[in-house]
Amino acid sequence: MIGKYNTQGNCIAYLEKKRWSDMPICPYCGSNRSSKKTQELRHTCLSCGRSFSVLVGTIFEATKLPINKWFTAICLILHAKKGISSLQLARNLHVNKNTAWYLQKRVRQAMEDNDHILKGIVEIDETYVGGSMSNKHYITKLESGKNYKAGMEHMIPILGMIERKGKIILKVIEKAHGIEIKPFIKSKIAPESTIVTDGFGGYSGLGNYFEKHIILNHSQNQRTISQFNTSTLEGFWTLIKRAFIGQYHKISKRHLQEYLNELAFKYNYRKTNMFNLLLNNILQPVNAFS
Repeated sequence: MIGKYNTQGNCIAYLEKKRWSDMPICPYCGSNRSSKKTQELRHTCLSCGRSFSVLVGTIFEATKLPINKWFTAICLILHAKKGISSLQLARNLHVNKNTAWYLQKRVRQAMEDNDHILKGIVEIDETYVGGSMSNKHYITKLESGKNYKAGMEHMIPILGMIERKGKIILKVIEKAHGIEIKPFIKSKIAPESTIVTDGFGGYSGLGNYFEKHIILNHSQNQRTISQFNTSTLEGFWTLIKRAFIGQYHKISKRHLQEYLNELAFKYNYRKTNMFNLLLNNILQPVNAFS
């Protein structure tokens, strides 16, 4: 893939073929009447007179980085199962850390994919990321003063839902509480589904909405009932924590959802051509004339 699209011209031609086929469309007025400016890799609209390229309205627009480096970065990101740090990406692309971080952020935005509805047997579980205050340095605890609390109070909760042999949805939540998580669960899982959870009180009452609610009593080491368990989701939590500890080290709550989008996208589409799928997402701009 990288060898085939190693020049700006090859990359632009590939993107034009995917976005427009053989008919360039002006992103400003919607006209299909244009003339090609070959050396500039752009087109001039014969209706509104504006100049445009295939990059308009995408994450590539106004970039100073060659598109073949974007393509290389996308391949590196997609093939890193536990993620790749901005420092490592910067070294691979021969760019500075800020450029690599900005590039990753834009690619992760294109990976957002929570429109699907889960069905069948769906595992639901929550986990926490971030260091517990009890593990912080003594000085950090002193600086916290009256706000110091041990346990998970200072960690960030994540809600996960995974369809058996299907897709996963991950969401950063403010608090692991039924008031917040139950409406989201209902919006993302079909009512005729069977949900599998542990005995956490935030899931109580969901059996009235779904076909069946299997509750595993983890406090009594009950991990499975017949074919029902949450082992797939628990395995994914291990992958996430290894990624955060081994690759990213420190992630702010502000950007955490973007990292989760990346991990979920790579899991959900691991058996497909993720490169082409991601480029299709990138090439779905909001047209100014619509």
